[in-house]
This record gives sequence, C-alpha cells and structure tokens, in this order.
Amino acid sequence: MARRALGSKRTKRNRTIQRKPPVFKFLPFSGVLFLILAAGLLFSCSRRTARQPEEKILAKIGDRTLSVNEFIRRAEYTIRPPYCRSDNYIHRKIVLNSLIAEKLLALEAGADNPLTQNEEFQDFLEGRKEQAMRQWLFAHDFYQKVKLDTHRVKQVYKLAGRTYRIAYFSVKTPIAANVVRDKLKTGEPFKQVFRDFGGLKKLPRRQVKWTDPENKAIEQALFSAPLKKNQIVGPLKVGDNFFTTIEVLGWTDEAAVSNSQIQQRWKDVTDRLREREALNSYRQFAARLMHGKRVVFNQKTFQALVKIYLPIYLKSNKEKKQTFNQLFWEKKSPEKVLSNRSGEQIVRILNEPLLRLNNATWTVARFLKEARRHPPVFRKRHMSGREFPEQFKLAIVDLIQDKFVAQAAEKKGYDKVNLVKRNVAMWRDNLLALYGRNKFLDSIGKKDAFYKDQSKILQNDLNPYIRKLQRKYADQIEINTDAFEKIHLTRIDMMVLQKNVPFPVVVPGFPILTTLNKLDYGRKMTSAAAGSGK
Repeated sequence: MARRALGSKRTKRNRTIQRKPPVFKFLPFSGVLFLILAAGLLFSCSRRTARQPEEKILAKIGDRTLSVNEFIRRAEYTIRPPYCRSDNYIHRKIVLNSLIAEKLLALEAGADNPLTQNEEFQDFLEGRKEQAMRQWLFAHDFYQKVKLDTHRVKQVYKLAGRTYRIAYFSVKTPIAANVVRDKLKTGEPFKQVFRDFGGLKKLPRRQVKWTDPENKAIEQALFSAPLKKNQIVGPLKVGDNFFTTIEVLGWTDEAAVSNSQIQQRWKDVTDRLREREALNSYRQFAARLMHGKRVVFNQKTFQALVKIYLPIYLKSNKEKKQTFNQLFWEKKSPEKVLSNRSGEQIVRILNEPLLRLNNATWTVARFLKEARRHPPVFRKRHMSGREFPEQFKLAIVDLIQDKFVAQAAEKKGYDKVNLVKRNVAMWRDNLLALYGRNKFLDSIGKKDAFYKDQSKILQNDLNPYIRKLQRKYADQIEINTDAFEKIHLTRIDMMVLQKNVPFPVVVPGFPILTTLNKLDYGRKMTSAAAGSGK
C-alpha cells in the first residue's frame, strides 16, 4: 500500500496496483505520518521552537518553494491529466511547469485580494494547519517514542499470515453480553446461543486476515496468541453497546518464504503494533487535556440544529460535494445553501446558545465557524436518521477535543515545523492559483468555456499567459535540475485519502494550468540553496 504525506518517502509497492480504474487509497489517522519516521525526518523539539526536518528543494519561486517530496505527492496522490500522465521526461517537465505555474499565479494574486479576505478561506487554511499540527504531534511525540516488546512482535509475526474462518454473532447490550458469556460457560453450543438471541437465519460466517482493517478488539483476540479449532472468543466489545462473539472454525497460513517477504512482513507487523501503541498514548494524552472540562448542550438549540443538518448528512456524496462547493467557492452562507425553510430556521438560531464549554458559551454561529476549521468527523460512517443526533453530538465533542490538541501542539511550536507550514502553503497556493486562473479567464470571457474545452483554452490562452508570468518572474525562479533529473513518477491513477480526519484529501487536485514542456526560464539552483529546506 502506498502511503506518503507531509514529506515522507515513496514505497515501491504502489506500483503493483492496476492503472485503471483510479485507485482510491484510504489512510488510517496516523498512516500518513509514520512514514516520516521511516524516512528519518524526526528531530527533537523544544517547547517553543521545533528543529526542522531537512527537505530537498526542487524549485524556488519568489518567496515560495517546491520540495522534491511535494512534487512527487502532487503528481502521484491525485489523478494527473492525460497530457502529463506518463513518466517520460516531457511529461515530468509539464508536471513541474504546472506546479511552478501554480506558485506564479499565487504570487500574481498577491496577499491582499477578495479570496484571502474571505473568512471561509481563512478558516479552511487554519483548519488545515491545525490538522497538520495534530498529525505532527502524533508522529513526533508518540509514534517516535514507542518501544516495542520484541517477544510480542514475534508472536504476532507468527500469526500475521493466517486467515481465520469464523462464525460470529453480535448483541447490543452489556446485559445480553453477560448472558451470552454465562451460557457458553455452561457448555451450551455456540449455534444454540445464537438461536437463543433471535438467530433465526443461518449463522453468519466470514474470513478474517491480519492485514484486514479489523476492529482492534477482534484483531487483538485473534492474532495475539495461537487459537484452537472450535475455540470460542468473546463476547468482545467492538463498539458502544455492541458485543461480538466468535467461534474459530479453522484457518490457513500463508508463509513468508523469501528474504524480501520475511522482511516486509516483519516491517508490517512492527509498523502496525507501533501505530497501535502510539494511538493508545495519543488518546490518553487527549483525554488528559479534556480532564475537568465539561460540555453541556442546550437541548432545544441542538435539536433545532439536528433538524436542519440531518438532511445534509443523509444526502448522496454528489449532493454533499455540491453543498461544499456552494459554501466555499460560491461564498454562499449556510442559510442560502439550505432550503428556504431551513435557511430561515438557521438564521433564527445563529445567536442561540448551542453548548457551554466550562464557562464559555458557543452559539450556533460560533459552532459554524469552528466547523469550517474542523468539519465534523462521525465515528460511524453509516447511520440511520434515528442515530444521527447522538453521533452528531459525539462529533462535536471530538471537534472540541481536537481543538485542545491543536492548541497544545501550537504551544510546543509545531506550527513552525516546516512540513506543517508547507502543507498549509500547498493548499493556500493551490486555491490562490485557481482564483487567479478563473480571474484571468473571466477577464477574457472564457471562464465558462474552459470547462467545456480545456485543451483548446490551455493551448490558446493559458499557455501564453503562463509564459508571460515565467518571463515576468524569471529573476525570482530557481530550479534544481540535478534533483529533477533523478525523479521518476508512477503512472498509476490514484486518489489518496486519509481516514478519520476533518480534511481527508491529502493533496489538492492536479493544477490544470499549462501544457508547456520546456524549462527555459529562471536559473539553475545552487546545491547549497537546494538543501536549505528549513
């Protein structure tokens, strides 16, 4: 699985994926981070100043820089257009020119324009910064410091190639789980206990691999020590008031034979165990930050907000994307995006108290602002309308907790870490470039036509405009051609997402700005400048 973000290096395994259709890669919360450690990029941090990981700079454009790792991630973590999808030298130059053009358009837009003055834009970037700080804190303060028990690693390694065949059923209350446990202790057959709890259909069965994204409790029960055939496991608590009981029907083992297979499996086991340990420590840290803090909801306002937002979260993904675009790009307020009736309702409650956090009151307006910085992340991906209010409440509490974690990270100086700053700058410049592109196309009356015939407008209008900017800023552009010659890109269409974070998309979409394929502008970067990526 290819996993790389915030400056971490590539893995070779991403090349095993078939090219089409596009591959959507989902990364766990910390998945994008522990590869930074593998790359040897973590250093100690003081309270206020964080020592900076080294970066190799590929290009300097005014006060902006483009690192080698950012270039690779921008090319590989999203789908490139056909005119630069391959790994040949011409296509790589188009990719570089496109990313430099993005910086040029951002420079041209300036620091003071309608977009930078837009509150939604500012909140989006602040949210991106807070997410990057939390991820850096996790990687630096927790993942790096995990010390694994070698004996435990060996135990899990022995079982990591195993695929269990299991039968299972679940109950939804602790009382029912205790009854299941008592019945099994008395020797009542597994199938009979299943029937006792309303199992009228066939007993569910499935296969479970160690490599599957399984529930932690199930993974711990099946893969920490050898099990016997027909052994009963559980009831295991796998969620809020949800308990699963398992019968082991059998298994198959896939042995790691070659040196590369052995090394890869050992690495997979250690990475996963390290991540588990780090997540436990991180959660304990977050719980300590929340200790003594009380969140009390105003039920009347909360229920009114639930009625307004429930229809949004039950929409299709396409409708949700359209809603986001209206809120962000078209700068429409929530009351305008929602239906007329819902819009009127939200206007009426904007200044109503939604919750109290210790002695501070959050109005609905305050929550909407915080939600722009941290879109609610639901613990359950699929839920009914009946479950929504409780899950919405949990998502708000998680938002508040993440806010305190981000504040703790900022106190440590992690907002100054160059990989955090680069992540924010990447999104800022991408949005500024889109703003600049649309402004230019609007000035020549071709903004709407661009979406109908991109190739024609790229060739006839955008290429000449980007060429003009290359000449205008030529004395401010430096390119590390030595580093560029060594870069190779995958030809796999891939869209990489993270799980369980407010902003799941790892990198912005590829910038459709130019098809120019010559590097005949600017000057060659010196080796000293190329290494100063702090």
